[in-house]
Amino acid sequence: MTIILDWCSTCKHIRKNKDGWIMNCDAFPDEIPDEYVFGDPRKLKECNNGIGYEPKEK
Repeated sequence: MTIILDWCSTCKHIRKNKDGWIMNCDAFPDEIPDEYVFGDPRKLKECNNGIGYEPKEK
């Protein structure tokens, strides 16, 4: 069973957590800001650096 706590984890641009804890992605390589993690990036045209939410392929 998978539990999704945020939409960022379902985006194809997500990367492996830095230091095993800090969420990051192609748009935010250092750290994803809380307003994106706890918000809904699917509603945004762009998150950062010209990169927006795109669902992972199944």
